[in-house]
Amino acid sequence: MVVSPGQIALPLSVVAVLALVWYLEGRGRWRARLEERFVYGVPWGTVVTVAIVVAFYLFAQGGLRNWSEPVVFPFVTWSYFYPTGQLTAGIAHGSPDHLLSNMAATLAFAPIAEYVWGHYPPGRRDGRTGRTAGSAGDSRGLLARPWVRAVVIVPAAMLATALLTAVFALGPGIGFSGAVYAIAGFAVVVAPLWAVLGVLVATTVNVVLEALRQPVLYATVEAGPPMPPNWAGVGFQAHLLGFLVGVVLAIGLLRYRDQRPSTERVFFATILFGAAQSLWLLVGVLGDDVYARYQAAGVGLMFVLAALVAVAAGGSDRPVLGRLAADVSDRTGRAAQWSIRRLAAIGWVGLLAVTALLGVGAAVALEEPVGPVAVVLVAVTLLLAVPALPSLCRRPSGPLERRQVAVSLLLVVTVLVAFPSVPLNALVVGDAGLEDEVDGTIEVDGYTVAYGENVTVQQGPAIDPGFGLDLEEDDDLGTFETSASGLLVVDADRQLFTVAVNDDLLAHDGNGSAEVGGIGWYEQVTADRSGWDVVGNDSAYAVDLAHDGETVRSFTSEAVSASVRLDGHEVAIEPDAEEFRLLVDRDGSSVGETPIPDENESATVGDLEFVTETIDDGVRLLAVTDDGETEVTVAEREGEQVS
Repeated sequence: MVVSPGQIALPLSVVAVLALVWYLEGRGRWRARLEERFVYGVPWGTVVTVAIVVAFYLFAQGGLRNWSEPVVFPFVTWSYFYPTGQLTAGIAHGSPDHLLSNMAATLAFAPIAEYVWGHYPPGRRDGRTGRTAGSAGDSRGLLARPWVRAVVIVPAAMLATALLTAVFALGPGIGFSGAVYAIAGFAVVVAPLWAVLGVLVATTVNVVLEALRQPVLYATVEAGPPMPPNWAGVGFQAHLLGFLVGVVLAIGLLRYRDQRPSTERVFFATILFGAAQSLWLLVGVLGDDVYARYQAAGVGLMFVLAALVAVAAGGSDRPVLGRLAADVSDRTGRAAQWSIRRLAAIGWVGLLAVTALLGVGAAVALEEPVGPVAVVLVAVTLLLAVPALPSLCRRPSGPLERRQVAVSLLLVVTVLVAFPSVPLNALVVGDAGLEDEVDGTIEVDGYTVAYGENVTVQQGPAIDPGFGLDLEEDDDLGTFETSASGLLVVDADRQLFTVAVNDDLLAHDGNGSAEVGGIGWYEQVTADRSGWDVVGNDSAYAVDLAHDGETVRSFTSEAVSASVRLDGHEVAIEPDAEEFRLLVDRDGSSVGETPIPDENESATVGDLEFVTETIDDGVRLLAVTDDGETEVTVAEREGEQVS
């Protein structure tokens, strides 16, 4: 990769200006504040985490040699039965833009969270020596050591949240954004004002990184390919889950330290962060190429979530029943509160049980697979019943507090957001049978790459729960089919069936590629579409795949007839395994066929002469009568416009 002058000048100027401001304005004050919480004033945990994520992109994903086209497929959360994807998806990224945006947000929010955590235990810090005051740093155990807290615990916590949000992501996912939202959620609770400032810092860092990556951006006025809106591909469920996990961890830390933030600050910080970072995003797929963004519902739920987070973090310890709890004696009050809480817990568990039974009954009535439905409902019921267990098993030490209720509800919401991913991620991919649906494939160390249209694959549970599930037979008991069109990548061992380049994009661009590989190796399969836009009809086209010197024709369309008739003749173009052919009929009978001639050459079929003509705007195919008096355009080469 060639480094431009702008990529050299930009970081030098940024560093010089920041150093000047640091030197002229309060360097001693800021240095003292940073060294109070950080070893040598540096957020080492953030630095280590960013280094790990970037190194994974550069070396494991092949980004060092193929910066714009990294290996992605082996690092996606395709299924729980592909553990490599589950373990790596949280730190892998799909593109340079994806990586830089997540790292910009990490650099903005992670130092805030790390500052609150601190490299020194509370009350025991020495920013210059890196030792805890009055000891060698080991009297309180390993967790009291500053360097352990800095370069082990902080990165471990961030990477653990990345793993957690990847494991419970709804469907295939990739990226550090779940951890970013967890870090931001933590910061919103422990340092609300700094978290709001972090939103602005993230935007600024992202602008600087983008300018460094692409010093000059060129653009032209042109029609783009048919693509879904950007928001349709955002993993909003993983983002929300990460935010909730960060909030829960922050509340736990504050309770351990006996600290309580301002309810108002947490509420407004959550609103401002959520609005700026699309925490309100709620997307649905209504059908082929139809997407819905439920904005009113999403924004309304964001306000409700902000109130819940604020009360759970800094709400009052006053009893939920208020005056009623205060009017009774201590002993009587505790007994009454326990009775009420126990009745509420019994009612909650009963409601969950009834709902689960109704769900099973509905599955039976609708003739849906009872086994998988029952397993899911039982698991959800058990998880949602967890907050009620303390009230069922032991007497409370005091009345039920508002803050306790908010925390319990927050835990329930977190479980509800996480759990829908479990049945979806427990599926495995059956035999796609690409060989029966396409003309040719390319095999690369377990990957099968092909171009196809409306190719179907079966998915279903990996474990037969005893209800006759079989991926090899379409028995409608838990299996379902997925169809796709475009450049396909399939690997049953990795539970992988996906579209590398969709058919519309390949038709628009004319070429595309699929990057396959794994840790330490990288291969690229390219796809080239060639064809003819037939006058008055669709295109006749073929798709060729190439890899390591091998070229395979993977797909050929059906023959396409032109709408024009010439002296009673009908002309069609048909791609075959090697070339495009002209088919000529008259009065329902075949006159003959011939390959489309090369540019500026001609061929004759019956009474018609066909000429492939090169002009300024492209290449067109003409049909001419034998007397030369009539000439019509039959087709134009794809991707070129002919006037």
